[in-house]
Amino acid sequence: MKSIKYRIPGLPVVVAAILLISSAGYSQRRSGEAGAGQSGKPRIVVLATAPSGASWTTSMTTAALEDSLTQSGRFELITAAQRDKILSEQGFNNSDLVDPKQATKVGKLLSARYIIIGNALDVSASKRKVPKTGGLGGLLNRGGINSGDEISSEVKSKVQIQMIDAETGVVKLSKSYEEKSSKGSITKSRDENDMMREGYRQAMESIASQFTREIGSSVPVEGLVVFVRGGRVAIDLGSDQSIQVGQEFEIYSEDEPIKNAAGEVLSYVTTKYARLRIAQVEPKLSWATVVETYDENGSPDSQPKLDRIKVNYAVRQIK
Repeated sequence: MKSIKYRIPGLPVVVAAILLISSAGYSQRRSGEAGAGQSGKPRIVVLATAPSGASWTTSMTTAALEDSLTQSGRFELITAAQRDKILSEQGFNNSDLVDPKQATKVGKLLSARYIIIGNALDVSASKRKVPKTGGLGGLLNRGGINSGDEISSEVKSKVQIQMIDAETGVVKLSKSYEEKSSKGSITKSRDENDMMREGYRQAMESIASQFTREIGSSVPVEGLVVFVRGGRVAIDLGSDQSIQVGQEFEIYSEDEPIKNAAGEVLSYVTTKYARLRIAQVEPKLSWATVVETYDENGSPDSQPKLDRIKVNYAVRQIK
């Protein structure tokens, strides 16, 4: 049996660089109207790290995560192409990512709310010769004549994925995965690198889907108010984002930052406007009833005041 392995070094430099890019970027917070992205959804940027000698994994890692997160409908994606284009247009280069003097400028350009880092910890492939069992080759082998072998192979991928809050640097979610991709029909002449690539691609598609499903408990669903009239409120989240009747959302804004003595942003002053309960769900939006509204001090109004709710105000799931 033959085995090929790639392992990756630690990630402190990569994580530090990305946090420098993004921590300042999300300082442009919601204040009445959502400012995360044009859709009101949290903006995310996906990056990947590559094992030594296997830089080919980064494009597959990034593509799988971007596809899965985009299909979830919960985030506004800053693609690698967009990221590179923005930095290039503004005269930045890779060295600026680790330059504290440039971090604020770069971060404001990207405005990422969350950073997703895919880390390929280990990719290994094993191959084993097995006799051909079908057709003329099988008859010859049974007669003791070796007409050639097929290659039974297995690619094992170990991947760690982290979601980092760009404003605080806190790791919101960290998961490690191990996937095996068996290839019983690979021919003897097939290149080992092709086998590794195909196995890793399949593994990453599965891993990315798992990670996206597990985000739910760590990141609240966020969106925008898109319609207000006669007591009816619609938000831009529907069955495509797994919204269900009975779920509750809060209309809110995040205003001035709360900082410590070192200038680190600890949190933001939050203003609540209303609480909604989902009554009807369509693919692209949901209709909600107003459970209660809040005054300037966050206390419930004696009767809901619909004039507190405006189109383009931010909403997030609370129940």
